[in-house]
Amino acid sequence: MSDVELAIVSGTTAAGLSYQHLHIQITADNGLITPADLKGLDLPKNLIPSQGVVIEGKAPIWLYGYLVHACHASAWVACFDPRLGGDSPRAGGAVVIETHSPLVDVGQIIDMEMGVILLG
Repeated sequence: MSDVELAIVSGTTAAGLSYQHLHIQITADNGLITPADLKGLDLPKNLIPSQGVVIEGKAPIWLYGYLVHACHASAWVACFDPRLGGDSPRAGGAVVIETHSPLVDVGQIIDMEMGVILLG
C-alpha cells in the first residue's frame, strides 16, 4: 500500500476558471516516501479531464513529475506555489506548466486561495 494519498476538490478561480485541486498527502509516519510508492499510485477516479488541474502538497519533485505526466490529458496542469499570490496565509499562485486550452498559457500564474482538504 502506498504512503501517498491523493484527493480531488473542484474549485473556481476569482476569474471564474473552473479547475480541480489535486492535493497530495504523505501518510508515512516519518513523512517520507520512496520511488516504490509510485507503483500502483493512480489519480482519483473523480478527476475530470476536460478541466484544468492544480497540483498541491508537500512532496518530492519526482512525485510532482509523475503526477504532471499522469494529468497530461487534462485541459491544463499547474503547480501551486504559496510564494506567488496575495496576503492571505492560504493565498498563492498556480503556475501553468502544460496546456491544451486557449484559456490559459504556459507560464501564466493563476491567483487562488487553497482551501483546507482533510483526507481520511
